[in-house]
Amino acid sequence: MKSIKSRLTLVSMVVLVVFMVLTAIALERAVVKRALQAEEDGLQLMIYSLLAAIDRDAQGLGLVVSADRLFEPGLVTRNSGLYALLYDRDHREIWRSQSITVGFPAISQGEIGEWQFETTQHLATPYFRLGFALQWPDSNNKLRRYDVVVWRNAVDYFEQLNRFRQTLWSWLIVTTLLLLLVMYLVTRWSLRPLQKIGLEVKAIEDHRQVGFEQQYPTEIAPLTENLNILLKREQYQRQRYRNAMDDLAHSLKTPLAVMTGLGDQGLLGQSQIETLREQTERMNQIVSYQLQKATNVSEMSISKPVDLILIIEKLVSALEKVYREKGVRVERSLPSTMSLRMDEGDCLEIVGNLLDNAFKYGNSRVAVTALCDEMSRSLNLVIEDDGDGLTDSEIEKILNRGTRLDEASEGQGIGLAVVADIVKSYNIELNFGRGNLGGLQVNLKFQIS
Repeated sequence: MKSIKSRLTLVSMVVLVVFMVLTAIALERAVVKRALQAEEDGLQLMIYSLLAAIDRDAQGLGLVVSADRLFEPGLVTRNSGLYALLYDRDHREIWRSQSITVGFPAISQGEIGEWQFETTQHLATPYFRLGFALQWPDSNNKLRRYDVVVWRNAVDYFEQLNRFRQTLWSWLIVTTLLLLLVMYLVTRWSLRPLQKIGLEVKAIEDHRQVGFEQQYPTEIAPLTENLNILLKREQYQRQRYRNAMDDLAHSLKTPLAVMTGLGDQGLLGQSQIETLREQTERMNQIVSYQLQKATNVSEMSISKPVDLILIIEKLVSALEKVYREKGVRVERSLPSTMSLRMDEGDCLEIVGNLLDNAFKYGNSRVAVTALCDEMSRSLNLVIEDDGDGLTDSEIEKILNRGTRLDEASEGQGIGLAVVADIVKSYNIELNFGRGNLGGLQVNLKFQIS
C-alpha cells in the first residue's frame, strides 16, 4: 500500500461500508420497533372496542358480548385473521369471536390493567397476541376478574417486513457502490495536484522547465512557491560561481598586464621589483576575495525571517565608524521591527552595498526610510544621499560587472552588479532615481507573505 490513493480508497471504503451497514441496521430496528408498536396500538384499540360491546349476562353473574355492537368486521368473518376471546378468572373461555375456526391456547394471567403483547407461533403460523386483565362488577357489585385476548395473523406483516429488508439492503448496496465510485473519483481529483507536481519535477529533471509553473491549491501552493525559491537560489548560486570566476579573471587582467610589461623590459630595477611585488600582492588579495565570495554561499534551505531594521542599524553603526571623518548624518524613518523571508547574508550584501555607496558618494546626509504597504503586501526600503547623483546612462553602466564611474576609489566595480543579481533571484524590484536630498535614491520593493 505505497500509493496514497490506494490507502485513501481502502480506508474510505471500509469506513463507508461500516457506516452504511450500521445505518441500515439502526434504520431496520427503528422501523421494526415502530411497526410492532403500531400493531400493539391497533390491538389495544380492538380491545377497547370489544369492551364497549360487553354487558352482564341475564343472571348478572357473568359477561356476554353483544354482537350488534361489534364494529370490527374481522371479528365476525370466519378466518379473517383477527380473533378475540374472553376468559373468566378460572381461565375458562366464556366467549370467542365468530372468526375463530381453530383453538387458541390461553395465556398466563397477568396483573390487573397490564397489557401483555408478544409475537408467537401457533400451528406454524405467526401471530401477534395482546392480552388485557380487567375487573368487572357483577349484580352484587362484586368485582370479578376477566381476561380479554386478541390474536392477529402476522403473515402479511412479516412478508412486508421481508420486502422492506430486501429493498433496504438492495438500495444500501447500490448507494454504497455509487458513493464508493464518487469517493474514488473525488480522491483522484484531490490527488491530481500531487500528480502534477510529480510531472513538473520530471520536467525540471529533464531540463524542459526551470520551476513549477502550474497553479496549485492553497495547501500545496506554499510548498511549490518555496521550491521555486530554492530552484532560483540554486540557479543564482551557480551563476554566482560563474560570475565570481569571471570577476576573478577580469580583475587579474591589469596586474598580469603590468607583470607582463615588466617581464618584456628584460631587466628589472628596484622600482620595477617593488611594483611587481605590489601587483603580485594585489593579485593574491583579489584571488582570496573572489574565492571567498564564490564559496561563501548560504545553504539551500527555506530561509527563516530576518529583521531588516536590525540589519540596517548594525550596518549604519559600522559605516558611521568607517566614515567618521566625513561626519555623515543619517536620517532614519524606520519602524521598530520588520521581517523579511530571505537569506541574512544576501540581505546584508544588498543593504550593505547600497548604504556603503550612500556614505561614500554622499556629502554629509543619508536618509533611510522603510514603509510597509498592507494592500499590496509589499515592503519599500528607500536609501538616498545628498551627493551628485547619477544619470540614467550612468545607472545602466554601474549595473554591469566591472564598470566603475569613480576610478579613484578602491573596489572592483562589481558591488551594484552583485546587488542586481541578488534582487533578481528574490524577485525584488530595484529602482534608481533622484532623491529629495538631491543625490541618488535607491528604492527596493520586497514582497512579503
